[in-house]
Amino acid sequence: MISNYNSKITALVLSIRLETTPLGMLTVYVGGLVAGAPYNSIPLLLAVIVTFFITAGSMTFNDAYDWEIDKINHPNRPIPKGILTPKQMIQFTAFLFAIGIFITLFINLICTGIYIFSIGFLALYELYTKKFGIMGNITVAFISSIAFTFGGAAVGNPLATLPLTILGFLIIFGREILMDIRDADGDKQLRLTLPHQIGIKNASLICSIILLLAIVVSPLPYILNIVSLWYIFFIIPVDILTIFTVIWFLKDYKNAAISAHIIRGALALGLIGFIVGIL
Repeated sequence: MISNYNSKITALVLSIRLETTPLGMLTVYVGGLVAGAPYNSIPLLLAVIVTFFITAGSMTFNDAYDWEIDKINHPNRPIPKGILTPKQMIQFTAFLFAIGIFITLFINLICTGIYIFSIGFLALYELYTKKFGIMGNITVAFISSIAFTFGGAAVGNPLATLPLTILGFLIIFGREILMDIRDADGDKQLRLTLPHQIGIKNASLICSIILLLAIVVSPLPYILNIVSLWYIFFIIPVDILTIFTVIWFLKDYKNAAISAHIIRGALALGLIGFIVGIL
């Protein structure tokens, strides 16, 4: 009995996929700094903590509704392995979301509203838009990029983060299509993703165009005097890495999985560039 209980606790912790949470938390922190907050702002730090719970909850929410697809794409996850049930995962998701909502009450009502709105969008994605190609990609990109706005809202200046939100949206949008290409074999059982609608080749071209558009937009924060010249020293390597990744991916669509990880790393480096450019 104790062993079974421990395995369930371990499975719940693993389902959060802790490696996914730091990037979202850093995004919120950068948004707050761009909005003019000091690095030790209490409302901003609370917003960063809140982001952990909504990011973790989005992972468990996904596991609860994607478990049939995960039998093919991710058979080692807790539900396909029979360690947890979808109902248990939903309950854990509700617990994570509830903690996040509670903490937002100590920030401001705008943050509470954005948080609840984001949960609604997550539910819309899992229950509806993810089944219909590019709409699912747009939903995820919007929810992820609004993290910049959330950081700005925590310190009372959400509009200051708009250029970052646009840039983040484009990068995440492109990466989401990459991951759909990666998961095309499993998704075809239950989802009508963009690769299935227009073919892998055409989806790859759209993905590449979006990522290249992000490169075009990337100097905007410096041009608008949001960050210093130090930002450029970081964003140039990010743009070069993105270009090479696009070229490498277009040569062989089987590189989609690794390319998605590289783009994620490039995004993290870009966020560090924002921090250096602000301080």
